[in-house]
Amino acid sequence: MESVSVSLLIQNNKYQSNKIIQFTTQYTSKIYEFRSSVFSYLKLKKTNDILAKENARLNTIISQKKSDDIETVNIDKKYNYISAKVINNSTNKRNNFITLNKGKVNGVKKGMGVVSDNGVIGVVHSVSKNYSLVLSILNSKSSTGVLFKKTNHPGILKWDGFDYRIATIQDLPYHVKIKKGDTVMSSNYSTIYPEKIFVGTILNFKKNKETADYNIEIDLFEDFNSLKYVYIVYSKEAKEQITLEKTIENE
Repeated sequence: MESVSVSLLIQNNKYQSNKIIQFTTQYTSKIYEFRSSVFSYLKLKKTNDILAKENARLNTIISQKKSDDIETVNIDKKYNYISAKVINNSTNKRNNFITLNKGKVNGVKKGMGVVSDNGVIGVVHSVSKNYSLVLSILNSKSSTGVLFKKTNHPGILKWDGFDYRIATIQDLPYHVKIKKGDTVMSSNYSTIYPEKIFVGTILNFKKNKETADYNIEIDLFEDFNSLKYVYIVYSKEAKEQITLEKTIENE
């Protein structure tokens, strides 16, 4: 009877009705907000996957468009992109590897390059049906061809096994003029990476009197410790270039 009386009071009296609505809204809104946050979080993975795939598609379109506008042969404009998520990664070992959630069924093959929005990541080392293992540039066995943006001189990027934020270059001759902050990017001689993918900037350098080269520390653009999404890149024309160049080696 009390419940019926309260119900009738609320329905027939605007003041009490408004007070009850304000009271209940205060709490139900928090419930709805919490529920919305939960659903948004649960959909976050799907949203990120969609965005990564869309970025990969746009990068492919852009690279193809550039190649259509340029008549000269330029292999680094012929790259396609496969988005992938990092599901395992290490930065504190001498030889670090990265596991991705894309494999043979996605078209991934050994030797393909891996990049992120911030720079060069590594090379696909091995592939299973659904996964791939990447030889990170933070690996003592990794050697990556790079260029100094200002001078266009080539170099070989390596990792000394200590700081995941810093790599080294030790084969740049004395006569090349460099300074702190100069940008280093992927080489245009590479068939693994597209041209001019940023790698890092010069942090420190000193001359090596024994070899007449610089010892250069490179501050990497990519924070490998927080790496989440990457792109596996490949060129349809890389095989043709490699085959042609091997004809010279065999003579």
